[in-house]
Amino acid sequence: MLLRSLATAVVLLAAASAQATDGLQGAWQLQGGEFINPQGAVVDYASQKLAGNKVLADGHFAFTTTSDGKFWAGGSGTYRSDAGQYVETPSMASYPLENGGSYSFRYTLDGDVWTLERWDGERRVEREVWKRVR
Repeated sequence: MLLRSLATAVVLLAAASAQATDGLQGAWQLQGGEFINPQGAVVDYASQKLAGNKVLADGHFAFTTTSDGKFWAGGSGTYRSDAGQYVETPSMASYPLENGGSYSFRYTLDGDVWTLERWDGERRVEREVWKRVR
């Protein structure tokens, strides 16, 4: 029984450690980005005066975005990351969920700058740049 308890504790600690070592946990502030609108045009976040905050902790995320100081979008749920792939699965969102409710991004983390790109086949449909809040 003791051996099984120790094994369970090791597995739980390893899982928590793996999540913590992804380097993404913490608070983030939106620096810029762009998306493809329904008409197929590229829209720069600056032109929409977008600002946002995102918090990642223990496999969960929450974010709020404003446009010119007014609420734009928000959501929360779970995330996972592995080898430059970041996937958010919202459980609550202010927008209709697409793609079965999960959003997959390629990402890079360079110090305190986190860049996310979402693709639809060969076409990039969203790019965001976040900076860690210290």
